[in-house]
Amino acid sequence: MFETWRYYMTRRRFLIGLAVTLLIVAVIVIVASTTSGTSTDETSDTLANTINNTKIGENVQFFAKKAHPAGSDENLELANEIVKRWSTYGFNDVFENNYQVLLSFPTDNSYIKYNGEVKYQPKHNENNNVIPPFNAFSKNGKVSGEVVYVNYGTVEDFAKLESLGVDLADKIALCRYGKIFRGSKAANAHEKGMVGMILYTDPSDSGSGKGDTFPDGPWLPDTGVQRGNVKTIKGDLSTHLYPSYVGGYHASEAEMEEILPKLPVIPIPYTEASKIHNLMKSINQAFATPDSWGGYKIGPSSEVIELNVENENRLTQCRNIISVIDGKEEPDRWVIVGFHRDAWINGAADPVSGLSTVMEITRSFSELMKTGWQPRRTLIFASWDAEEPGIMGSYEFTEDYMTSLKHKAVTYINMDTIVSQPEMLNMKSTPNLFELLYSAAKATMSPDPGYKTMYDFWVGAEKQHNNKDYSKGNPPVSLIGSGSDYTAFLNEVGISCIDFAYKTSYGTYPVYHTQYDTYEWLIKFGDPNFTYHQRMGQFAIRVIYSLANEALLPMSPQKYATEVQYLAADLVEKYADSLKALGVNTTDFIALSNEFLEVSQVLEEALEQFDHESETDWLLLRNLNDKLMLLDRQFICEGGLPGRPSFRHLLFAPSSSNTYAGAAFPGVADEIIKQAQKSTEKQLSLVATKLDAAIRSMHTTISFS
Repeated sequence: MFETWRYYMTRRRFLIGLAVTLLIVAVIVIVASTTSGTSTDETSDTLANTINNTKIGENVQFFAKKAHPAGSDENLELANEIVKRWSTYGFNDVFENNYQVLLSFPTDNSYIKYNGEVKYQPKHNENNNVIPPFNAFSKNGKVSGEVVYVNYGTVEDFAKLESLGVDLADKIALCRYGKIFRGSKAANAHEKGMVGMILYTDPSDSGSGKGDTFPDGPWLPDTGVQRGNVKTIKGDLSTHLYPSYVGGYHASEAEMEEILPKLPVIPIPYTEASKIHNLMKSINQAFATPDSWGGYKIGPSSEVIELNVENENRLTQCRNIISVIDGKEEPDRWVIVGFHRDAWINGAADPVSGLSTVMEITRSFSELMKTGWQPRRTLIFASWDAEEPGIMGSYEFTEDYMTSLKHKAVTYINMDTIVSQPEMLNMKSTPNLFELLYSAAKATMSPDPGYKTMYDFWVGAEKQHNNKDYSKGNPPVSLIGSGSDYTAFLNEVGISCIDFAYKTSYGTYPVYHTQYDTYEWLIKFGDPNFTYHQRMGQFAIRVIYSLANEALLPMSPQKYATEVQYLAADLVEKYADSLKALGVNTTDFIALSNEFLEVSQVLEEALEQFDHESETDWLLLRNLNDKLMLLDRQFICEGGLPGRPSFRHLLFAPSSSNTYAGAAFPGVADEIIKQAQKSTEKQLSLVATKLDAAIRSMHTTISFS
């Protein structure tokens, strides 16, 4: 399939070796003639020590005091408060970045009806700003049908139901939250011909089946309901693939029909879901579900249920707040740190834990600036709006500043729900940043007294909760999916990204997106003294400082290529039978992934000769850093993945069956699963061209003659 590359790769090996040898020699000569300046570690440690847990706690109490969903006056008040604080910090610029986006709001007209009466009808409370339970961007409409229990609504769950001969057509799905993104559950149900979906949180997952419920314990009361959007396409739907300017063209709902969710969906408390479970009596009694399904009967139900969803979609102003600290030596290189501000209700953990910690980080940087300090590269801090309804603010910013971001953005660091119930560390990033995460974790003290450093906690938690021993190797870092504001930066532009959190050992924390995610819950069952917030802030500020201030960017092309080689081999092994049946040859695909690693190793040798604290020849330094910064850009395909044009990264993207999770070689994997020979070969060819571009990008050098 790739014969044209075979000759070219053989011909260029000598040129690659010669070019990189000249590069190493040049680095050694230049470094030998320079002297080191102030220690980056020393300044980073000093900066980290200014992060104050009491101030973070005060921030959480303030920002989570009221419900502040996107589009609300309360959310605008918090935006104004952030502007007010940042404006006193001496930053070079603080400004609003506004768009007009389509948001989804509940009405009081949605309901569930059976046995001739309305059994559940969520309504607004006039005494507060708490949004009644709803799923944003659910399809509006009234549907009727028998109910079938579909467990978590995963692809595997639906395959199990089909293997049992359960008729899903024209049925309403009763589905519990968990495992995958709620929008993926609805999409899976629609694909099987179902007409509606009822979502609920099962007590056995994070409710009364686990222990005492709030306020006596951390678990979700049976009356709790998780809110959330169900759209699988991120950003503003009315301006899909272009920025949503105020006064610009916005598509009508009829024009958006193809990209809007296809199923009426409503969330309910377990108190109501249990009643529907009890309707599963007279039909298909033989289909008793296994323990992994909660022990419930599948149904169908003995009653026909009427489900009515009536939400209101309307254009609303979206306000991002941006602050800038200009870089001294490289002002045209941007390190971006972002968090979202809006919450479904109070959102003490999601998103206020991240918001409050970034506010403390920016205060610390402002204190350092009073000494005359400036970062080497420009630091941008962003408070994103409207993340909860579908990652609006950051997506529109990315589409708006696409050209500048392509040329200037070094890294995007996301700080969302950084602390909930701190049992484990959940690190996500592109592979070139793995080593930076390990280094920062080793330099940060652990808030857990049983461990010396955050890294030790990370390893220990994996052993305790996952029974995995990483004492002789590094703990895992996950691939980036699309669960937060990093989505557009990686998937649309190809900017290397980082995301991190102290989280539960079993999944999402129990009061996620409910009325119980409050300051009171967080100080009682999450982080009473805000020491986990403090340590995460210290970890984050080390990462930010390194990226903004080290002369040579702390990125590893070898680590990136090692991960790609492993994932390529894993893909071929996982789908070996399917690939054989399709007659698809992957020999050259594997060969290119191997060569990618070989070239990256030679470049890494050159980087290891570089003194990170020295000032060196500007052109050489720029050339090296551009290789590192632009590596992820090499894998962007303008046409995007099949059926997903806004996901353009061919190596890493959200899983098509669960957009929360990251997937490797997503286009190739999806087409193999579809058993589509031609499109599988096409996707392999596209990946191969990008691997080839990445190889060439790493060995192109400046002439030193």
